[in-house]
Parts: sequence; C-alpha cells; structure tokens
Amino acid sequence: ISSFERSTRKPTGTELSAISVAAFQYETFVSHLDPGSNVSRFCAGEWLADILCLIPIQIAVARENRFIPIKDGVFSNNLERSLLGADVPRIINSLSFGWYESLFQSYMAHKPVKVVSSMGEQSVGKSFALNHLVDTSFAGSAMRTTEGVWMSVAPLDDSIIVALDFEGVHSIERSAQEDTLLVLFNTAISNLVLFRNNFALSRDITGLFKSFQSSSSVLDPTANPTLFRSTLVIIIKACDVVESDTNEIVKEFKLKFQQIVQQEQGSNFISQLHGGKLAIVPWPVIESRQFYTLFNSMKRQLDKQELTHSGGSVFLQTLKTLMAKLKANDWGALSQTMAAHRAQLLLALLPRALALGATEIVPEREPLKDFDTNIVVAKPDTSARFFLSELSHEEGAPGRDNALATVVRSWDQFSERTTVQEEPWIGELTKFVDHVVQLRIEAVEEWLSMNTARY
Repeated sequence: ISSFERSTRKPTGTELSAISVAAFQYETFVSHLDPGSNVSRFCAGEWLADILCLIPIQIAVARENRFIPIKDGVFSNNLERSLLGADVPRIINSLSFGWYESLFQSYMAHKPVKVVSSMGEQSVGKSFALNHLVDTSFAGSAMRTTEGVWMSVAPLDDSIIVALDFEGVHSIERSAQEDTLLVLFNTAISNLVLFRNNFALSRDITGLFKSFQSSSSVLDPTANPTLFRSTLVIIIKACDVVESDTNEIVKEFKLKFQQIVQQEQGSNFISQLHGGKLAIVPWPVIESRQFYTLFNSMKRQLDKQELTHSGGSVFLQTLKTLMAKLKANDWGALSQTMAAHRAQLLLALLPRALALGATEIVPEREPLKDFDTNIVVAKPDTSARFFLSELSHEEGAPGRDNALATVVRSWDQFSERTTVQEEPWIGELTKFVDHVVQLRIEAVEEWLSMNTARY
C-alpha cells in the first residue's frame, strides 16, 4: 500500500490501509456468514450493465475534411460507400453504438443524462483526467493519443454521466476543418467541456481557439435550443502559476478571452457555443498529490450544469441526429430534423402497428411504446391480427379472408351460430368486429400521440 501511494502520489487517506485481507475455505466462510451482516449484494443485470459501461467505444473520426460516424465501434469502408450521398434520416438509421444501444434505449431510457467531454492539445493528460473525474477507463499514455471521439458511460443511481474523450486539436494529422467539426460536435452535445492545454501566460491563445471560433457560425444556437448549453472550463497547468498569485493569473487569462470577445463581438465562440459560461481553473501537474484534490470540485461543477438530455433514449436520438447532420453537412435546426425522422419512423411502422398491435413480432414481440421513455402503451388492445395490403407480401402474413375468419372465430359467441337466429347473430358479430377494430385504432392513436408529443 505504501509503495502504491508513493508511486502514484494519490491521496488515499485510510481507504487502503483499512482493508483487511483474509483467506478461508468456502465451507468455513459460509458457516461463519451472518445473514444480517453488511455484505455487498449485486443484481445480476445491474452488475452486467456496469461492467459494459467500463468499456469505451469509438463513435466518430474526422478524415478528409469530413465528420465520419462509426457504427458499433468499427470503421467500415463498405458502410461509408453505402452512405455516399445519403440523407440525414438514412444515416441515422444506419448508426448504432454496440452494447450502449440497448442500454440507452431500455435499461437507462428514463435516467437523465449529463455529458462531460475532454479536449485540448495532444498528450496533455485529457483521457487520464477524465478517467479520474467520472471513473471511466479511456486508454491513454505518452506513447498513445486518442483518435476521433470515444464514448464511455458512468451510471449513477438517479442519472447517467456520458464521457466523451476527443483527440487533440491542432495536430499535424488534422486539418483546420476537421478540428472545427470535432469542436462543433463537442460543444453542441456536452454539458461540461474541459479544455486542457500547455498554456503559458506569454502565449497568444487566439490561435488555440480558432477551431472554436470557426464552429460558432455553423449551427445557430437559437435554432437549436437543446444544444450548446455547456460551460467551458479552461484548465491551466500549475507550472504556470506556481510562483504567482492564483487569482492574478486567472484575471490575466480572463483578459485574454475578453480580447477575443471584443474582437469578435456577438459572434464570439464563448457566447455562441457556451452561452457566455466560462471558467478558468489552475490545476496542479499530473500525478502530483495536489492533482487529485480538485476532482471533487469539478464533479460539483458538473452536477450544477443545466440538464439538457431528459433520458437515455432521448440522448441517443439527439446524438445520432447531430452526428448524421454533421456527416451530411446539414446545418438546419436539429429539432426539425428529429421531428421529420420520427415522422418517417412512425409512418414506416404504422402498417405493423395497425395489423399486429406491435412494431415487430419476430424474433420477439415488440409492443407499442414511447420511443423516448420505453413506456408501453397502456390503452387496452386486442390480440387480433388484421389484414393490411401493405404487409400481404410478407412471409406468413394471412390473406384477407383468413384474417377475417380468425377474428370472427375469436368471438366468444361464435359457437352459438346454430342456436341463434341469423339476423341478431350477425348484428352482434358486427358489433364485436367493430369493437376490436376500434380497440386497435385507439391503441395506435395513443402510440402516435406518445411519440409526437415532444415535437
């Protein structure tokens, strides 16, 4: 323990020294285990989800002056060729994020999401600091630099923290346009942006934030009210402030940013991309004992950020739409694009919803539900399968006569056909068919209403 503390310089207090290690045979351990003792217990599903969230996934790269989303963490030339000239809805439908897809859509659909990102020059400890802030496991070392954008998730009891780790800006491998696209994506989706650099007081910082300034005129924040709501935190290395008063150093950097604001006026990136929210934080050098003491205050800063993603499913849809718009160079309002995509999705699923009362039955039945909250439609429905000509070409789909015959036979009075006069029997049958059809229509109407309410 002492060797660990000496080599890492991490202030662990008594957390490690208080650990007691003992070994027992399993039978002995069980026999001495008090049922009321304070033993850690894990739900299998929750434990598995937490394990999966420890695995980062690459979600995008910037190449050849283009923003390129990555499907399931693996870049595919075949997918790229298939999406040449594709519109935004088609790109959205092609995107998925591996194991995080189902976590956001179902397990974490209701939990609000906050996004923290790390950006800056290469090899300044962006990934290292992000790992210590939100308990992620981004790879990082002096011999390796991040490429593109990587995502990881830290699930909490009442919320989700999504961490985005960006490659360094101003590298020789990236053009100015590629930097601009990465910055635009970062500032649009994040709630807290950490910008780490090897700042020096004598350095002209205007060039460092050129990509930020270039991004400020691409997407209009007023047309995208759910985006660009982050606070920009500029982290200054402590080597710049060791021999000077911290407050004076912060004032000096603020003056530099005020010059940018005066020069760019209302179009400055601090106002456009961050709503004027800027913080400058002197931070001790990496792996010093003081380096680890500021993470608690930074976590409190993240906790105070405005909530812009109401649930995991909403965040997933926003993320995919933003990435698709950047790929397609579509600079219109995000809300309009999301509404159009939702309308197309509902229109495509409507025949199945009417015929089956579900959006899918193979391999498993997928009930009608709110795509944003994963809440199933509560309206009563029938189990009947109706005939729709749009689905008649599908394998196993019943014909018109067979579908009607099945509905008729499901009537609980069908067996009384031979004991009741024809006219009243047909009248009651007609009422039954009208009733089950109306049940399905009302359930589908509720489904459509749930999925269009926020637009």
